[in-house]
Amino acid sequence: MFVCGGENIFPIEVETLLERHPAVHQALVLPFDHKMKDQVPYAFVVLHAGARAAEEDLKQFALANGPAYQHPRRVFFLQQLPLTGTNKIDKDRLREWVANGSSGEIT
Repeated sequence: MFVCGGENIFPIEVETLLERHPAVHQALVLPFDHKMKDQVPYAFVVLHAGARAAEEDLKQFALANGPAYQHPRRVFFLQQLPLTGTNKIDKDRLREWVANGSSGEIT
């Protein structure tokens, strides 16, 4: 759980919401620092094979189907979520990728 503008956000709730979108196979939500809101949700999304969606599509889907304060402020599309050696999602790697300008693929 993290706080965004005084509201509690549980990443699993946002992930579950995004995974209801027909194009989304898997979603991960992480908090990122924000000057005014303390922290805001960013989403990392893997689409179903052959599916298409744009960042704005998923933001609008989240706004239409959940509380406005929970919608992801950024959406990143990945071929797959990076894993650690113990097969857990490598959240540190995703944070570093965003900090470095999120250019290119995560390898």
